[in-house]
Amino acid sequence: MKTTPMKRLTIIGENAVEYLVVQDAHELGATGFTYTVVHGQGEKGMHPNRWQGPNAKIEIIATPDVAHRIFEHVAKKYFDQYAMIAFLDDVEVLRSEKFGA
Repeated sequence: MKTTPMKRLTIIGENAVEYLVVQDAHELGATGFTYTVVHGQGEKGMHPNRWQGPNAKIEIIATPDVAHRIFEHVAKKYFDQYAMIAFLDDVEVLRSEKFGA
């Protein structure tokens, strides 16, 4: 079975901007995403609270070029205004044509 190396970009942050992040990612070359409602705790304590609502976790598998482009865009556009983090992993995929390869 032949696999193809790709990147998985994970973005976790305020649910309020989930739609904007996904829209930007698509415009920058992402072919799809997975969205999950998540809860967690960071340096500022437990988030979310009942007033803020849940966080969003968006996962995008893409070629390294597309993943890095989205990663940099999200950091520049959203990090100063919203509570967010993002990170990249190396992954191996089957059916790489589904991810723009």
